Amino acid sequence: MLTVLDPKRFDWAGITLHDCCEGNAADSYFTLKLFNLFEEVLEGQGSLPLMEKVISPALSIFSEMELAGLDVSTKHLELVGRQLNEKTVNETDSLYQFTQVQNTDNLSSNSDLIEILYTREEGFELYPPDRTAKASPSVAAPTLKLLLEHINEELAKRL
Repeated sequence: MLTVLDPKRFDWAGITLHDCCEGNAADSYFTLKLFNLFEEVLEGQGSLPLMEKVISPALSIFSEMELAGLDVSTKHLELVGRQLNEKTVNETDSLYQFTQVQNTDNLSSNSDLIEILYTREEGFELYPPDRTAKASPSVAAPTLKLLLEHINEELAKRL
């Protein structure tokens, strides 16, 4: 990769040897600066051995995969998709067995989830571990994961 000031207007066909050498020298210089910076950061985190022993040797394999691509069985992919869809439907249906979830609740609706988990009197009445920018209780995936961790910790304490 050659470093140039404006690649859209650069005359690639008419580049002089001097400009090409200058661009390559700039590329080498900045690549070395980045390498030294990354090496320092990785060493400070204690991750340099991982980089040297695992990630660097795997780079050639990943580059070959990127170049050649991967063979994917569309039939198997469709089968896995159907299985995941069926599992999702079954898991969603099982949530309606809880008395806190009413048949009219839409579990894909954030407002219904907020009501079920936090605000409904007959709901789970949980304390929201996080809030949105507009200060309403969050039902984003990381928040739900955190909520599940809190519930599992509490259940483990009670055993």
